[in-house]
Amino acid sequence: MLTLRAGQLEADVAPEAGMVVASLRWRGEELLGLRKGLAAYEETGATFGVPLLYPFANRLSEVVSERIDASAARRDEHGLPIHGLPRARGRWRVEADTPESVLGTLDWDDPAFAPPYRVEVAHALDAGGLTVTTRVLGDGVPVAFGWHPYIAIDRATSPVEVPALTRHLLDDRGLPTGETTAVAAWSGPLGDRALDDLYDAPEGLRVRAGRVAIVYEAGAPWVQLFAPPGQDLLAVEPMTAPTDALVSGTGLQASPYTQRFRIELAP
Repeated sequence: MLTLRAGQLEADVAPEAGMVVASLRWRGEELLGLRKGLAAYEETGATFGVPLLYPFANRLSEVVSERIDASAARRDEHGLPIHGLPRARGRWRVEADTPESVLGTLDWDDPAFAPPYRVEVAHALDAGGLTVTTRVLGDGVPVAFGWHPYIAIDRATSPVEVPALTRHLLDDRGLPTGETTAVAAWSGPLGDRALDDLYDAPEGLRVRAGRVAIVYEAGAPWVQLFAPPGQDLLAVEPMTAPTDALVSGTGLQASPYTQRFRIELAP
């Protein structure tokens, strides 16, 4: 585990566990939803903090077994592979680190993504926030990854601000139906609202969640908003492609590819 420090912010990053951001603290106050923590993430893939979902974000339909071996992936309540493959949660090689930053790499050689290629993740902390940059190197690799930042909030009091977005309707398994609807901007405490919805992410998307805002800077044209009922957290997930893109091909990107987003202190 490496601890980055800048101003009054500290971030714990675990290269040994998929470059997950295991903690982000401001003046000692935890800003992330830690759920079951690092040990559960390493053992079962139960997400927490800010984990990378690689090589796919969210869910895949069952026919994925014809194109990529997802037999080791976690399964959701419908039996669908979810949140990427275990190998991405393993040990990454630290290429460089400073008191404020760390760069990690993973060589990916799954036959479904031949030829082999490299993935790079850089976490850079400054006094105003944490910037996460992910690069998929090589030519023509299908790109459908995402991140899953869990932000700690108080459902009764924390300010939440979401701009007007286009929502992609999902079926009862959480897969896109192809239909869309416009959703008006809203703000205020989350209250009893539960979310697990997919949206287009306009350039420069900014979503306020309590003390921080998630800001999309590059390479994340999709966002999943996730707020499970009864939990004091909101996940604002930067995704390079929509749910099930590795199977459907809808919105699928190709390498070389760079995604960058930021978790910054909100005024």
